[in-house]
Formats: sequence, C-alpha cells, structure tokens
Amino acid sequence: MSSTTGEHEGHRAAPWLRWIARVGVVAEGMIYLLIGGLALAAAFDPAQHPSGSNDAMSKLAHVPLGRVMLALLALGLLAYVLWQLVLSVLDPQCTEDRWSIQRIALRIHHLWSAALHCVLVGIAGWQLLGFGHGGNNGQAQKHLTAMALQLPGGRWLVGSVGAGIVMFALVQWILAFRPQKNTRMDLSDTPLRVPILGLLVLGYAARGALFGLIGAFLLHAAWRHAPNQSAGISGALQSLRDQAYGPWLLGVVATGLIAFGLAQIAKARYRRMRID
Repeated sequence: MSSTTGEHEGHRAAPWLRWIARVGVVAEGMIYLLIGGLALAAAFDPAQHPSGSNDAMSKLAHVPLGRVMLALLALGLLAYVLWQLVLSVLDPQCTEDRWSIQRIALRIHHLWSAALHCVLVGIAGWQLLGFGHGGNNGQAQKHLTAMALQLPGGRWLVGSVGAGIVMFALVQWILAFRPQKNTRMDLSDTPLRVPILGLLVLGYAARGALFGLIGAFLLHAAWRHAPNQSAGISGALQSLRDQAYGPWLLGVVATGLIAFGLAQIAKARYRRMRID
C-alpha cells in the first residue's frame, strides 16, 4: 500500500533493516499459510473447524517440532513488529512529504499493524509457555466486543472499528485489481513475475472478503448492541461454510489466504529495500 513514487531513488537500506523486514514479512506469510491451510482442511472435512490465530498457533504447538516452529514464528513476528514501527516512526522509504495526509495515514496503518502483530507475538509466547488453549477465538472476540459496548459511547466505538475494518477490506479489493502498482517488489528480472502477481490478486481478494465479513459482523453487533453477533477470523470463516455451497466458498477464500502467504514470502525475496 506504499506509494511507489520515486521508489528507485535513495540508497539501499542498512543490512540489519533489510534482515528485519525480510524475516518479518516471511513470518506474516507463514501466519496466512497456517490459517489458510487449516481453513482449506475444514472446507473438506466437516469434523474440523476454521481456525483463527490463537487456535492455529495452538495446533502448531502440538505437532512434531511444533514448539520449535512456533518459537521461530514468534521471533519472526517480533521482527515484523519492529519493521512496522520503523515504517511508522521513521518512514524511511518515503521520497515525498512525510507529513502529507497520505503519508500520515500510511504511518498510522503501520502503527496499527505493529500493535496487531504484537498481540500475535504475545499469543505465540503464551502458547510456548503452555498457558494457551485453542478453540476460544470466537469467545475472546465476543468478550472484547461486550467490554467495548459497555463503555460510554461504546456502540459508536464498536461501529467505528467495524467501519474501519470494512474500509480496510475495500482497500484490499482495490489492491487486488492493481497489484503491480502497490508493491515494492522488483519482478523485472524473474520468470515468476506473472505467478507472483496472480498470488497477490487472489490474496488481496481473499483478505478483502475475510476482513469485510469481520467488519460487517462488528457493525451488526454495534447496531443490535449484541456482542454475540461479532466474529473474528474463525467466526467469519465459519460463516462462509454455513452458507449454501459453503465448503466451496470457504475453500476459495482459504486458497486466497494461502496465496497471500506465498506472495508475502515472495515479497521477502524480491522487495526493494531503498531509503531516502
């Protein structure tokens, strides 16, 4: 979502900054691969249920070498948090006015992303310590929504968050139609250019569908003042499976999430790392 104006200007970022960025982006890609893979399995197996981040990490921790993989994932997510903080505070890749409305909005987005991924680091750490339990993503979402609704102006707060998530979903759909113009990847010398752009199209579209559902559920919860109407990732994916042709709908979105995860890993390889 970064502006690409002047993206070839400047000089290469410091090695430590490139390392943090690439490791962090790979970790984010792995999260999407994990959630998408579990959702795809649930699409074809009625005995399974789609998983959110907490449940997905819990399942990862219980496979052979799962705790090692979870520890590496936590370190990668921590690197992603640091990278997002660098982008938010320093905005090193900006070649324009750092205080334009567009850049301020983008820096706020990076700060919000850092906060969300910091939560994921906490979830991973909680699982590593043996305190985490899967299967409660939906209840946690409903509990947080209930707490927010009890605050003064809580309905407006929940509704605003829901509207913001819906707007984010719309941005994902816009990016799906112009993936090449919204990435800092240099794909000019790779034969994988078309497949990677295809992964981005599928990935952005799936993210738009997923976050659109989450935002819509929050808006409905705010309108009805009913926290049990809210849903997180697992609830949104489950709502797809509950529809007519639900397994197919869930399978398509799950495939898109996997595609986005693969695209993120490709981004770690081909991303241009130049700073002003």
